This record gives sequence, C-alpha cells and structure tokens, in this order.
Amino acid sequence: MLEPHAPHEPIHTWRGFFIHIATIVVGLLIAIGLEQTVEYFHHRHQVAEIRQSLAEERRINEAIFDGGTAEFRRYSPVLRGMLETTQYLRQHPGAPESQWPSRYRFYILTTSYQDSSWRTAQESGVLQYMPRSEVRAYGDLYARLSLLSETSAKERDAVMRAKAYILRAPDPAHLTAEQLEREFDLINEVRVELYLLGNQERNLSGLYRDFRDPPSDAEYYALIPPPPDPGDYEDVRRMHQHVDAITKQQDDAVGVSQP
Repeated sequence: MLEPHAPHEPIHTWRGFFIHIATIVVGLLIAIGLEQTVEYFHHRHQVAEIRQSLAEERRINEAIFDGGTAEFRRYSPVLRGMLETTQYLRQHPGAPESQWPSRYRFYILTTSYQDSSWRTAQESGVLQYMPRSEVRAYGDLYARLSLLSETSAKERDAVMRAKAYILRAPDPAHLTAEQLEREFDLINEVRVELYLLGNQERNLSGLYRDFRDPPSDAEYYALIPPPPDPGDYEDVRRMHQHVDAITKQQDDAVGVSQP
C-alpha cells in the first residue's frame, strides 16, 4: 500500500507547500512505476512458464498423434476385410471360417489427447498477456485435438456395438441374411468414424507440421473411395486461403504486443 505521510516540519510558505506536494507526487509516481515494473516481469515469467508447459504437452500429443495415425493404417484394412466377409457370408450362408476373406476383429486403439496445460492457461488469466495470434493458434490446435479425442471415442463405441451384435450368434456363418445386413451396417458405422478420424488427422497435420505423417491420399481414400475431384479440391483450398488472410489481417490490426 502507498501511504503518504504529513511533513515532520510545519510549512510556513506557499513555496514550501508546493515543494512538499511535488515531493509526494514524485514519490507516488516512482512507487507506481516500480509496482508496474514488478508486475510486468511477473507476467513475463508467467507467460514463459505457460509456454514451456504447453510445449511439453504438445510433444506428448505429437506422440499420441503418431499412435493414432499408425492405428488408422492398421485397422483400415481390417475393417475392409470384415465388410468383405460379411458380404461373402450373405452370398455363401454357412461357409466355414477357413473360406472367409477375413476374420472379425474388434480390438482397437482409442486415442485421447492431453489438454491440462491449456486448461490451466485459460483458468489462470495469463493468456491476456500473450499475442492474440498465438492464443488463437493454441485455441485452434486444442479444439482440433479435442475433436480427435471425441471421434476416437465414437469409433470405439461403434466397434462395441458391432461386436455385441455379432456375438448374438455362436458362429457368424449362421446369421440370417437380415442379421448379416445389420452387421454390415454396424461395421460400416465404424468405417465412417475411422474415415472422419483420418480426415481430422490430415487437416491437423496440414496446419501444424510437427504432427507428422498423417494418412496419405491412397490410404485415406482406400477406406471410402473415391478421391475428390481436383477442381473441388482447388476451390476449397482457395476458400481456406481467403479465410486465413482475413484472420491474419484482424490479428495485425489488433497489434497485441508480446510481453
């Protein structure tokens, strides 16, 4: 607390009075300046700590991302094989497993990305001392990671539904045509969720290059063909560039300086 005190000696002239007032004002300004300087360096230290914590969490999420893309490559052909087998059994009722194109396999890896450092940064209020463009980039990254976690959980739930349904019969070869059609639909739901997961991985990697090696075009569109028309791809790319340019102009106009 700043506490100005009365003079120890009595003031007898206007000159003495103004000197005393000036002394108090200068002292207050110095005290306020020192306080603001301390706060300035304190905020810089907080921002540095948050950036370090976010960088460490990012490296962890990069490793999780590597596991997620590897799982896409592993399970994508498994799903296609199960769909082929279901179609085969519809055409060849009672066929033994030795004749099936593929086995039914429902064991998958579910990916869940970390966000504790980001939530801490939001709750602490430190983000107000960081450049707007940097905060926007972190917010976008964590929103995409959250969406990946949600989609992976949806894929897991779809797998459990498909597995639970096929276990109604001791032998899938003896499922009725109607049951096989239902199983085909359930497995196809898993395929859609994995396809969405691959799309989100590709988009994330396109924006943040440290999240490397997403599913390639060949791997991605093998799951649900066909690939997009080149003209459509180019139109969407131009729209993305337009939005990115507007966002950058807004950030530049705000001109938030880094502490």
